[in-house]
Amino acid sequence: MLLELYKKLILLGIVIGPIFWLVFTDDGQRRSDSVFLWLKGENSIEFNLKELDAALTETELKTVYPDITWQCETRETSFGDRLCLTLIGTFNGIPAKYLTLFFADQRISALKLIYHPGYHKQLQGQLLQQLGDAEDESRAAVTAPAPESIVRWRTNHGEVVVKRKLTEDEEAALFWLSPSRLMSYRQPDS
Repeated sequence: MLLELYKKLILLGIVIGPIFWLVFTDDGQRRSDSVFLWLKGENSIEFNLKELDAALTETELKTVYPDITWQCETRETSFGDRLCLTLIGTFNGIPAKYLTLFFADQRISALKLIYHPGYHKQLQGQLLQQLGDAEDESRAAVTAPAPESIVRWRTNHGEVVVKRKLTEDEEAALFWLSPSRLMSYRQPDS
């Protein structure tokens, strides 16, 4: 009789455990949202932000991601003279909305990711895992000291920037800036 009860409790745990994980944990919700977006036909894109460098061209981008529909146009922006935009479902496993790559002189100069604000902390955790500790002011050499409202990571070929905390109506965005963009934003010494 005790063995029968024990078997039923184990079976109940096997059934309820995954459901509990999917519904009540951040990781489970992220994974179930990612699967739902995939089922809806949304694109998934993976970028190694640590190795992304300014040598990437628009042609190479379209070669590496042939299944992604890029809408590219010539437009003068703060980040360059051309941009390519795509709607996406996930970026490195984080539910997202769209990704914009900016080009200057036919080379990538910046990347802007708009993601779902509910995944802000998970994105920061993923960046911490992939890129290490965020930049501290004692090592800030290329750009002016970061305001307290942002967190930044130095990569091999640029810098990743996100807001430290999001307010309720604020757009959830991640930026990668190439060294040329960083130099253009450097504040003059006083």
